[in-house]
Amino acid sequence: MPYINLKLVGTLTSEQKDEIAKQFSDTLLNVANKPKEHTYLVIDEVSGENWAVGDKFFK
Repeated sequence: MPYINLKLVGTLTSEQKDEIAKQFSDTLLNVANKPKEHTYLVIDEVSGENWAVGDKFFK
């Protein structure tokens, strides 16, 4: 059972999330022979004020 946790700064549209889910699940099906109904995806949209690279936060 594949589990994918995608974290990103900012937000995505519903259409973008749909396409990401489709492409991740298609890839796991085609490359690893993992059925789509067994693939789990969690998208964490993080505010830039809570994510830093070094000492610089995305704002």
